[in-house]
Amino acid sequence: MPLRNNLLSDIRARLAAISSLNLTSSDDACDIFEAYTFSLVIDAAQREGASVSYENLLGNPCNNLLFRTAPGRIFGSDSTPIPTPYTHAVIEFSGKPELELHQGIYVSGKSGLLHECDIAVILRSEGQTCRRARVNPRCGKVVLASECKCYSSGLGVGLARGFIGLTSDLWSEGRFFVSNTSSDSVKRLLTHHRRAWEHDVIPSNSIVVNRLRSLFERVFAEFKAKH
Repeated sequence: MPLRNNLLSDIRARLAAISSLNLTSSDDACDIFEAYTFSLVIDAAQREGASVSYENLLGNPCNNLLFRTAPGRIFGSDSTPIPTPYTHAVIEFSGKPELELHQGIYVSGKSGLLHECDIAVILRSEGQTCRRARVNPRCGKVVLASECKCYSSGLGVGLARGFIGLTSDLWSEGRFFVSNTSSDSVKRLLTHHRRAWEHDVIPSNSIVVNRLRSLFERVFAEFKAKH
């Protein structure tokens, strides 16, 4: 419970402009950890000069963040006439294409198969098209993505193998394996395959948190340079 409370406190501090969020300390730690990583991406974007606002799945501006607690489609459920109004962030850099930050959405890989992205920054034009046409975002339109793992014990090497396979279909550039704990074997395997990672990401570990945020900042800096 202390980890969950610490994560929630840091989320609220980094997202000071919001009115509320739906997560509490009784929610699954993995869901809270995804929201925490979401807040670090917001922090990184703002440090790179972005303005950030929030809207729900229906396109309405909002200040009450509603995070997913299970993966879903960017346009909502196929079986629900009125979709749950989950929140995403709109990231705007002056003179650059707008972006959207999502949590827990499916993305279509190079193979055409769907994969869950715990955190995904996509082109806003892609997000708008996907919601209108009720299709899933394409991996080539994903600027940044993060696999978020929150465990009370060490990481199994199978998680690293899964991430390598995932990023083979979703591209590897701008893709991150982020965890609250650590494993030497996972680090070794991800490093060998040139995959980006950061372990021991918890609020009290400011050096690691700042390093991860800097990696996210670099992605945004390169996005601005390309556009």
